[in-house]
Amino acid sequence: MSGAAMARGPARPAGRWQRLQRAFKQVFGIPDFDRYCEHLREHHPERPLPTEREFHRMAIDRRYGAAKPRCC
Repeated sequence: MSGAAMARGPARPAGRWQRLQRAFKQVFGIPDFDRYCEHLREHHPERPLPTEREFHRMAIDRRYGAAKPRCC
């Protein structure tokens, strides 16, 4: 095995774990702060990055509505 292949070896389980975590979050609808920040950096560099707390507050408001009257 080459040195480059050995260098990649230990990183693979961590990469798999991260992909598994992302898939889990997507399946259950859990917002992914890191992925959101990547998206903002790539597509909206002019926007400031929220703190993790602000991000989760925005996600909750987006999902359940921010102080909107509900009929049920």
